Amino acid sequence: MLAYAARCYQDSALHEFRIGLLAVLDRALVLLTAMSQPDDTLLECMLATVNSAVRRSPHAFALPFADSVAFVGRTWSVAVARPGADFAPVFSARWADQCPALLQSISQLATVAVPDAESTSEATDRVLGSVLARAIDDVCAGLAREAATLPVAIEQQPIVSEYVFDLCTRVLQTRPALLAHVEHATVARLCTLSVHALAVPNRLALKPTAYFLTALIRLSATTARPSPATPLLASLWGEFGPEWLRATLQGIGGAHPRSLLPNLAELLFAMVRHHLQSVKLWMAELLAQPAFPSPHADDAAKRQFVQHLLATRSFVRAKAIVNEFSVCCRNLQGTAYAA
Repeated sequence: MLAYAARCYQDSALHEFRIGLLAVLDRALVLLTAMSQPDDTLLECMLATVNSAVRRSPHAFALPFADSVAFVGRTWSVAVARPGADFAPVFSARWADQCPALLQSISQLATVAVPDAESTSEATDRVLGSVLARAIDDVCAGLAREAATLPVAIEQQPIVSEYVFDLCTRVLQTRPALLAHVEHATVARLCTLSVHALAVPNRLALKPTAYFLTALIRLSATTARPSPATPLLASLWGEFGPEWLRATLQGIGGAHPRSLLPNLAELLFAMVRHHLQSVKLWMAELLAQPAFPSPHADDAAKRQFVQHLLATRSFVRAKAIVNEFSVCCRNLQGTAYAA
């Protein structure tokens, strides 16, 4: 319907259609809020409409930026979480099922949003930054209440973890200045979540986390093109870098299946490429620990691994080095699995 409207309605008629669509969506929100048990079908249709309405392309309908952001915020309050009396989020019964679609909407907004006539780019980024911060805070709080530990919660709700890291990767790749409008404590909560997600041997959890961290590490380097968020990202690297490195080496050492080695190798290569000196220091401290990351890797194997990894500038060669060390850590030398 939205694609058809985008082709058929022009100028003032299109503007009137937008106003009418917003009125219908807002009415649906009012109905959902009044229901003791929200209708799942109505909510799913509304979320699909939101995603269509905020997407900008030659064949898609688009609402004005300010209206889109306001509506996504109101929908989030109904479908995911609303602020409670003590400012702690009050979650809906099916928040984990409904959250991914709205995270996708926020991702689309962050990618395509342009300032309104009366706004500046910085003002637009400030508004989007507040939406992003709310999403991160609520997702982290929601996962924390799902299980006794975050790794268990991520394993139980990998789709939520996947979509929040996909959103933040998109922001880092297309609009990193948004993070300058997000408090350090909020991004730190996301980084804490990423440490736990790296420990989960699940592709849905690990792959988007590795992509997010690779993008963050690239932008945190002093050689990267500076942005307003560079100081924040650099401080996060200093704060969480050792934990990311430890979790990555543990996965390579046998904590994760070998099918995840390409993702771990890409992440480790990004660390070495953009932060060689700090990785060299931290890796020496970690690998000096007995039986880390595996009792099957002796000191000679560890020294060879570090020497070869730090010397290469080729990702293809880095993947081979990681694979060789992982085979050693899993005690698979001389077997068919070593290939």
